[in-house]
Amino acid sequence: MKKFVLLFVCMFAMASMFAQTNFQELTLEKALEKAKAEDKYVFVDCYTVWCGPCRMMSEKVLPLKEVGEYMNKKFVCIKVDMEKGEGLNMARKYQVSAYPTFLVLTADGNLLHRVVGASVTGEEFIKKIEAGFDENSASNLEKEYAAGNRDMNFLVRYIKALLVSCDWDKAKNVAQEVIASLSDEEKCMEPYWFIYENIDLSPIGSGNVNYLLKHIDQFRQKMGVEKVDRKLASLFEIQLEDILRGRNRKATLEDVEKIKQMLDSYQLVGQDYLYNYIELIKAVKTANTNQTLDLYKKIFPKLSDEKIAYLYFMPILDLKEKWNEAQKKELLVLTQQMEEQVEYSKLKASLRNFRTGMLERM
Repeated sequence: MKKFVLLFVCMFAMASMFAQTNFQELTLEKALEKAKAEDKYVFVDCYTVWCGPCRMMSEKVLPLKEVGEYMNKKFVCIKVDMEKGEGLNMARKYQVSAYPTFLVLTADGNLLHRVVGASVTGEEFIKKIEAGFDENSASNLEKEYAAGNRDMNFLVRYIKALLVSCDWDKAKNVAQEVIASLSDEEKCMEPYWFIYENIDLSPIGSGNVNYLLKHIDQFRQKMGVEKVDRKLASLFEIQLEDILRGRNRKATLEDVEKIKQMLDSYQLVGQDYLYNYIELIKAVKTANTNQTLDLYKKIFPKLSDEKIAYLYFMPILDLKEKWNEAQKKELLVLTQQMEEQVEYSKLKASLRNFRTGMLERM
């Protein structure tokens, strides 16, 4: 009986091991050789040691059974640190500049497909990888575009394929080609909304965003209030979060008030959280620790792990010399609560280290 149980445990362990993505310790050259021999493609997980989303993918998505079954059948998989060894040359050759980046290479080393950024689920990740093999993939549509196909429906498909393959510069150029050919009425219509909706095609301050802001009523009529307001909210969110996380330290209270006035003017539906951001920024900039603490308790328990990771720490540190003893105790309790709430192990560790290494010593 004991032998049977041991055998069962071993079989279960082996099944679990083979279910997850099988990353092999090979150089790129050896991986390409193996892929050629096995009639497979090479999958490269391009990461850096400091990249949080890279760790999340390694912990949460790539070990999933469904991901492993898909990847192991089709690819020779390797991981490469882009900041050392052969990763330095690979980053230059395949133009890897954001992390995580996932490359799909043919057995002769040519780039077939690129995916940039993390995926929340295994299904989403597989879908992104599989898109590179579709007849509507960017690599296939590129041939038609180069041959002179400028049919509007084709161009829309081509832009979306470029976005899937994360070729943002080319996608942006083709999108501008499309927008320039449209009438004012057509620009506000559904087939082209994705161009305004996508931050890579229409970044803050771009002509597309300025056009959207000037013609907001027309877009709401054509696209619906909820969809347009959600896009507008994302634009405000980026600006406000950049201030909170310390990426825009030049912003003054006057700047924040202007943002609030603009937000008021659009009367966005269901986006009240933006006003919480504004109040938190004002509280930090005026060193109002009582209000900052109250807003922390209100805001952060509702945020995703990703937002907690880059918004939680900086405002507390900005007020490092201002907290009184009672407030420090409340921050310790809140930080421990956040540590217990979040799912990502690295974020748990960061919150724990922040609590024990910083807050307890302030």
